[in-house]
Amino acid sequence: KQWYQRRVAITAGGDQDNWYEIGRENPEINDSPAEEIIRRHKKISFDVAMKCIAIVRYIGEYSKDVSLGVTTRLLNTHDFPAIFATLMDNPPWRVPAKDPGTWYKYDGKSWAQVSNASVTEMNKMEGQVWLGLLTFLMSEHCQTSYQLNSSNQAAILKLRSHFNPTIINQLPVLVDLQRYLEELSIMSVPASRPPLILEQLPELYTCHETTCSGKWAAIAEAHFRSIFCMSSDRLRKQAEKFIATYDMDVMADLMAEPPRCENCGELAAKRCSSCATSWYCGRECQVKHWSKHKSTCKTLSEALKQKSSS
Repeated sequence: KQWYQRRVAITAGGDQDNWYEIGRENPEINDSPAEEIIRRHKKISFDVAMKCIAIVRYIGEYSKDVSLGVTTRLLNTHDFPAIFATLMDNPPWRVPAKDPGTWYKYDGKSWAQVSNASVTEMNKMEGQVWLGLLTFLMSEHCQTSYQLNSSNQAAILKLRSHFNPTIINQLPVLVDLQRYLEELSIMSVPASRPPLILEQLPELYTCHETTCSGKWAAIAEAHFRSIFCMSSDRLRKQAEKFIATYDMDVMADLMAEPPRCENCGELAAKRCSSCATSWYCGRECQVKHWSKHKSTCKTLSEALKQKSSS
């Protein structure tokens, strides 16, 4: 969207012929600090917009590897084929120079003065736009998704006036695009309904990010208190739910591996008689582990008694 806004500002702005002056690096011209800042801002905006052409072309080239929603926004929501065609019809990277018979052309990094004989030669910026148009209009994936109408058809058909032997010699693959445009000129655009597209959006993540912004430390502390520092009452309730849900004898039979001693980690054959949840290899390890197991064993034992009585 930002690139689209910059493109509109560049191609529709009244001072389009002044882009070379904005991008100049002439120490002999003395601007005031405010004028220099404004000129630098416009220059950076122009450079970013021109570099975004290559990014959009790259996304279009690999659109078959991204989600369908990306392709739809690229082709139909923002209609980049028509935007690229408009750029070719009104190129911001080419402006007439003050000297008669010469032009200034932007190659992606700097401006260069060229003659009328060389102005039709393709530079890097024009090459990126032509390759983007070739992808958007000729690739099978984009042709299937792109919705033609009378408006974008008229904009795209204006490309026919830009084909010349010099362009074809520099980029021979444009012959296929030229043939496609001739076929498009005699076609009637069918009335088409936009396809139904179901796209997964990260609404849950965005909602959490918005509502919890600046509160992450407090949330972490609350979770720590509620999960890792449970009170005896809360622990007892959790134990009751656990016992009510699972039968310990059945769970022991379903274990994929033999139980291990809670104290030493060796294979265990005996289980705590009170809670029936902890396993030990012998009485010695059970005694050593009792200080850690005591509170849990008491809670689980009480929950088991309540379950059996009910």
